[in-house]
Amino acid sequence: MFELLSVAVLCVLLAPARSQLSKDAVLRINKGVLRDVLAGSFQQGDALQGALGDVPLGSGGPVAGGRTLLDSLSGGLLGGGGLLGGITGGLLGGGGGGLQRGLTGGLLGGGDDANGGGVVGGLFGGRSGGDAYRRAPRNIPRPGGWPAAGRDDPRGDGPMGVAGGALGPGGLLGDGGVLGTAGVLGGSGGVLGRGGLLGGGGVLGVLGEGGLLSTVQGLTGLRIVELTLPRVSLRLLPGVGIHLNLYTRAAISAKSLLGFLDIAVEVNITSRVRLTMGGMGYPRLVMERCDTLLGGIKVRLLRGLLPIVDNLLASVLNRLLPNLLCPVVDVALGLVNDQLGLVNSLVPLGLLGSIQYTVSSLPLVTGQFLEVDLNTVVERVAGGLVDYPLGRPEAVPMLPRVPMPPLPPMPDTSSSQLGLSVNFLSSVISALQKQGVLDLDISSGMFPELPPLTTLTLGALIPAVFKAYPESRELLLKIAVPKAPVVTLKKNKGVIQLTATAEVMVIHPNDTQKSLCLLNIDAALLAQFSVEDHKLKISVSLEKTDLSLVSSSIGDFDISLLETLVGKIFDVAFLPAMNSVLGRGVPLPKLLNIDFTSAEVNVIEDLLVLSA
Repeated sequence: MFELLSVAVLCVLLAPARSQLSKDAVLRINKGVLRDVLAGSFQQGDALQGALGDVPLGSGGPVAGGRTLLDSLSGGLLGGGGLLGGITGGLLGGGGGGLQRGLTGGLLGGGDDANGGGVVGGLFGGRSGGDAYRRAPRNIPRPGGWPAAGRDDPRGDGPMGVAGGALGPGGLLGDGGVLGTAGVLGGSGGVLGRGGLLGGGGVLGVLGEGGLLSTVQGLTGLRIVELTLPRVSLRLLPGVGIHLNLYTRAAISAKSLLGFLDIAVEVNITSRVRLTMGGMGYPRLVMERCDTLLGGIKVRLLRGLLPIVDNLLASVLNRLLPNLLCPVVDVALGLVNDQLGLVNSLVPLGLLGSIQYTVSSLPLVTGQFLEVDLNTVVERVAGGLVDYPLGRPEAVPMLPRVPMPPLPPMPDTSSSQLGLSVNFLSSVISALQKQGVLDLDISSGMFPELPPLTTLTLGALIPAVFKAYPESRELLLKIAVPKAPVVTLKKNKGVIQLTATAEVMVIHPNDTQKSLCLLNIDAALLAQFSVEDHKLKISVSLEKTDLSLVSSSIGDFDISLLETLVGKIFDVAFLPAMNSVLGRGVPLPKLLNIDFTSAEVNVIEDLLVLSA
């Protein structure tokens, strides 16, 4: 075990730290940028359009709790315990005897025997269908040939006439009478009873438990007609991704047997989103979980407010809306992922080449920001990689790499931060050098600020020139940069070390040229950085030069005599030409539409930091 632990610790120590992996740039993005990008994705119509339209209620039709729409009709509005059941079993009949019993055992009779409560046993009879006496003689035929009930009053031997009928337990006001608990107004089958006209299964029962609006089968044609633009908030989940919250309002239309419904509902959509690496090598946001929470449901029925169904609809909508609104989140994340994919796009470096930023590893998620490591590929127009950490053609020598330092803490006032390594800047300058755009030929009269480039002017500084060319002849100055400049970054100071050659050519008759001398110039150029139009602009000024004589057709001479002239040539001609090239700008990485225009630029050791 100790040996395995030792090996594991050794592997960790030998493995490069995340900040030391091959990378040339680091981009940090706070949650505000992600929030704005997500909000912008919802503004694109495609994100919300998919949720508008009909709400599917399932392949089996409008069903809930095993009951179909037909069940709703038979057991709700029209069923035995509904509107018709209230009429037949309440106003005209007993607790469950229908129309016939309503005539025989309701208004006029008792409520227990459909055949025993005739006229004689109605208003004046007992609740069991007897006559005016306590016991009906069994041998007396009943009207219409109905058989006698022949049962005693269970409550005593008293007569069941007017006193025992109209006022008795089975009479007008009794328990089984017209106005009793089991009659027109009472009982489970009465007008006001649980199964009557106004009871739980009647007209008002349509609105209650088991009625029309408490189940899905009572709602048809659900359709989302409008979604307000969501209000987006999120927080970063370290090492995972983001927790996303969307607040929106939905307008829904529906049909019911009571009429058309207009439903307005507030919806909070919460989603857990993981940050991963896609197959194309760029970050992707993938939804892991999605939930909805409804609130503030308002229903208008027949253009009138119907607040009673708020809670009844909530269960229906809670089941249906997640399947419609969570895909909206997926669509929005897809639009964000499209923008994340732009980080790998190829961007032109003027007409001289191109730059490609690539994500080098899975981005880091902290509680404050998202951090993305980037590699850079700088390629010349003529082919060949200028700087690529995974290898390059042998014809292009690898520039010395400097380990990229970590970024400083991101200011609270910044929404994004970009760190560009000195390696990246050196590779860009190298691309320009290899294209030859830093080379410059200067002839007499090209720059009015310079003295005439003639042997006469040069001879005034170096007598050997006047001696070799007593007659004035024009000169041509060829400045070339034979090798890649080196960029160094120190605290608050950027320097480009540049080695150039300056060859002085004498123009003879017939335009033939002859070399007078070849100078070597080691120049230190101060670099200033700014951002404009999402491009890094670089401008340089001369700090110092060091001249040396490489060769001469007129013999050795004191090279220091040319320092003033060379300095003037740099200031007037060479550096403006170089700034014209650098001023075209270096494209910055495209990620989530971040704009570093007017960003604060800080130069630290081996790192250029842009804070927007």
